[in-house]
Amino acid sequence: MIEETHPNDDSYIVRVKAVVMTRDDSSGGWLAQDGGALTRVGVCRLLPPELAPVPTSSSSQFLIRGERLRDKQVILDCPLRKDLVYTIATPTFHHWKVEDRKCGLSFQSPADARAFDRGVRKAIEDLAEGSTTSSTALQNEAELGDDDVFTHVSSLCLYFGSFTTGGSESY
Repeated sequence: MIEETHPNDDSYIVRVKAVVMTRDDSSGGWLAQDGGALTRVGVCRLLPPELAPVPTSSSSQFLIRGERLRDKQVILDCPLRKDLVYTIATPTFHHWKVEDRKCGLSFQSPADARAFDRGVRKAIEDLAEGSTTSSTALQNEAELGDDDVFTHVSSLCLYFGSFTTGGSESY
């Protein structure tokens, strides 16, 4: 097995369950990918090129990866880069854009969405700092209660590791 395409459980910063969405620009809406199948989605750290069993051309150290729960088939494999534009559209729907690719996740709970958001932010921070050291694990989504405070703002964008408020731009 190649580490870049089959990360082990230890390489994930966060893993949650969600439905993977793709942007349909012709209709201006989001469509559930693969019939709306529930997927285990995570942010995983890739091996540094010098440690990888097979050299990789990707400059990204992190990957957003989704495996369909019913058969473990990978349906989302998106390199995470510093130029990622990440939007919290609602407490349970987040989407992002990297280069020309637009992806989204419909989470089962706000707690899962918050855990995933923290994982993405940690990966972006590590990319911005050029970190290749192992990150400390984020709080497991199971440890998050429904009483956790979540304040909805029209949208928050993560761009180069900083937060800006937005809302007029559509993806």
